[in-house]
Amino acid sequence: MLSSREDEFAEIQGLISQSLIRNLSDKLKDKRKLGGEEIEQLIHKFLHSSDGISQVSTTDNTSTSSNGSGSNGNNSANKNDKETIEQYTTNSSTTTGPLESLNTNEKQDSERTKRGEVLVKKLLKYLIIQLIDSVQPNMRKGGLWAISSVSIATFDEIGKYLDFMIPPVLKCFNDQDSKVRFHACEAMYNIAKVARGKIIPYLSRVFDGLCKLSADPDVTVQNANVVLDRLLKDIITEDDSFNVDLLIPEIGKRVTANDPFTRQFILSWIIILDSVPDIDMIEYLPHFLSGIFSMLSDQNREIVHQAKITLDEFLAEIESNVDSVDFGPLIKILIFHCENQIGSNLSKQIAITWIYKFLQFDKKKVLPYHAQVIGAIVPHIAHVDVDLRNICTQANNELMKIIEDKLTTDQILSFSDLLRVIKHELQKLTLPNRICALKWLHILLNKNIDRVMKHIDIIFALLLSALSDPNEEVVSLDLQVLSIISTTEENFQKFLRNLVLMFQNDTHLLNKAGFMFRKLSVMLNPEKIFKELSNIILELKTNNFEFASTLVQTLNMILLTSKELMELRNSIKKCSTSLESQQLFYDLFKSWCHNPVSTLTLCLLSNQYKLASALVSSFSEAEVTVDFLTQIDNLIQLIESPIFVDLRLQLLEPHKHPYLLKTLYGILMLLPQSSAFTKLSKRLECVGTLSLLEFTKKQKDENSDSDGYKSEELLEHFKNIQSKLRRMNEATE
Repeated sequence: MLSSREDEFAEIQGLISQSLIRNLSDKLKDKRKLGGEEIEQLIHKFLHSSDGISQVSTTDNTSTSSNGSGSNGNNSANKNDKETIEQYTTNSSTTTGPLESLNTNEKQDSERTKRGEVLVKKLLKYLIIQLIDSVQPNMRKGGLWAISSVSIATFDEIGKYLDFMIPPVLKCFNDQDSKVRFHACEAMYNIAKVARGKIIPYLSRVFDGLCKLSADPDVTVQNANVVLDRLLKDIITEDDSFNVDLLIPEIGKRVTANDPFTRQFILSWIIILDSVPDIDMIEYLPHFLSGIFSMLSDQNREIVHQAKITLDEFLAEIESNVDSVDFGPLIKILIFHCENQIGSNLSKQIAITWIYKFLQFDKKKVLPYHAQVIGAIVPHIAHVDVDLRNICTQANNELMKIIEDKLTTDQILSFSDLLRVIKHELQKLTLPNRICALKWLHILLNKNIDRVMKHIDIIFALLLSALSDPNEEVVSLDLQVLSIISTTEENFQKFLRNLVLMFQNDTHLLNKAGFMFRKLSVMLNPEKIFKELSNIILELKTNNFEFASTLVQTLNMILLTSKELMELRNSIKKCSTSLESQQLFYDLFKSWCHNPVSTLTLCLLSNQYKLASALVSSFSEAEVTVDFLTQIDNLIQLIESPIFVDLRLQLLEPHKHPYLLKTLYGILMLLPQSSAFTKLSKRLECVGTLSLLEFTKKQKDENSDSDGYKSEELLEHFKNIQSKLRRMNEATE
């Protein structure tokens, strides 16, 4: 009894002699060639010769009955078989008509062909089992040589046998022996060369094997793989039936490989597929775009260069077909590579370049991803790489222009997401990032302040802390933003109260108060600012008197010296004629009382000379410190400045302003012998005071009430504040 396998191959075992196996497995090429020719002859007999089939049958009989008789016996059997077939054919032709004879012949040809195909497939299976599956490398090489011979012999009919040829050859692509892998490439080349377009259904599997061999450590295998690769590319470019869907999944899997040879292999295929006119690779771009961007970080310059060229070509194709391209999946990939920490500067630069171009191609397709795009671009705006920094700036400016455009409705904007991006950038140490974040916030506030205010808690604390930034541009932009936010009464008070608290906790920040309030006075109502500050100072606790005094002194100097506050100063000067100005003076006076010299200065500015004279007289109760004298000295400098030019002119009419003279003389008496004393003394000498004092005394009753607006009430308030301050100082001592 024969085993199932022996029974399956009983028809062909007698045809595969040991000499044939030895020839196929021989190291010498000539021997292998002889074995291959014998395989080809055998295939031809199977497919094209009736005596070939008879020979198989005869051989089977002799091999089964006589256990392998000699060649003479075989020849005799073949001859007898042939004669029998011829006789049968002759007899048939004489006993049937022409039409019946033709049908019989066709039927016999068809059966013979099917029989031959079955034998070829059995032969292939036998070769695979006996040779390809062998543990000996030479046997496996012989099997590959035999499969090549079968592919050549089957020629036009090769498509019927590819299921039996391709898998064993692909199996040998992974062989441990490099020579076997080399012969596998040769075998696949011969198969592909004969099969041409018939190999396309197997292309994805062959492609996978090619990709692996592209990184083979053996150079000869790599070279053989290159030749096979070139042939397959020629086949797909010339075959109209090729469907690129077969390859895209394989390309997508392999494009992320790190091996440089694999990367070059994948790139070459992407390029060749893109060159085929009937294939639209833009449609499949999301499958492999990320991998090409990753290649820009490769150490191999040639790969980087080729990847860059490929990306440039794809970008040009997108520009030519903007309407048919879905930007969404591409933008997500670009954002990933903008944010990829391990990616090269070049990959980030090109990714942002693509985004910038997309904005120019069709901004509407990019806007749905505006928050993510801004979050990906802005972090690189201060990058040390000049090219990356420049393209970031261009893309960012383009985005700003689009968002500011009135045609861009605020309904499509995600304010919460944008504010989170701004918050992240405001916390950066790099200056350009903070500036850019504030510019974006300014744009959003102008776009729709109400929607920003819904999420302002995300960022308000950072805006306040940004006021401490050492860079003036940052502080200036921050103040612009805060001034817009402060257009509502609630936010206005919240801002100023927090600002005063920051001044209290940071004395260095208080030194910037002049710059801040000058900027704020341009953007907000200065009178409203100073009134609110005055109220905040009055609400400070008793233990904050020292800070309150310092803050009042600072605000007083800002009020007197800032050109932005000229209108406010002029309003205060109209105190005697305007009820609004009187109320303004009254509101400021209450908080200014925390600093005696500042209070005196405010009275001089508002022409409240009688009150000023009373204040000077009350200074006798105060402790005259160095700081106090320094402030008096500064006041003298201010009196000599253009700010008080009207006061100096009033000295020409002492009969109208007797308390002005008394105030100035009181100040003079407080001063020690110093440059300030000398300066004020000379000023008063110009008036001729000795002769005028008597005159002014006579006119006193007429004019004594001209400066009397709530003088007693205000003076009492001043004394109470100063009394509290003295008690506090005594308690601390």
